[in-house]
Amino acid sequence: MIETPATVVDVKPGVAWVETVRQSACGHCESAGSCGTSVLAKVFGAPRSRLRIDDAQGLWVGEQVVIGIPDGTLVRASFVAYLLPLVFLIAVAGVATHLGAGEGSVALLGIAGLGIGLWLSGRLTGGQSARERYSPVLVRRGASADVPMPF
Repeated sequence: MIETPATVVDVKPGVAWVETVRQSACGHCESAGSCGTSVLAKVFGAPRSRLRIDDAQGLWVGEQVVIGIPDGTLVRASFVAYLLPLVFLIAVAGVATHLGAGEGSVALLGIAGLGIGLWLSGRLTGGQSARERYSPVLVRRGASADVPMPF
């Protein structure tokens, strides 16, 4: 289970909205003091994500919680979002090359394959069933300091 601390920002019957701080690697390397990207991250602050979780425990606004998603869920979502469009791009360009299309046609057909992969990715990750499959769950109340921040 991949876990991250969150703060409850809104509560409705059976549902809570939590806010997490998205972490990046900026500021954590040896060059953080002189890196332009690190300076921008400090100026604009850490972006926040607002997520909906099921609330069967009666959470309250301001409460610290830990939310998480199963490891396998993250791997599947990453595959669908990143690898599937790339596979379609390469496959369509490969078929076009095999059929003897010119370089310009291969490039255009490859871009069309990428578009098809992105469309299919959206179809697989959209809708109510996908939202339920990829949504985080409440792991425990009280954000503990031993929960590592994801990078």
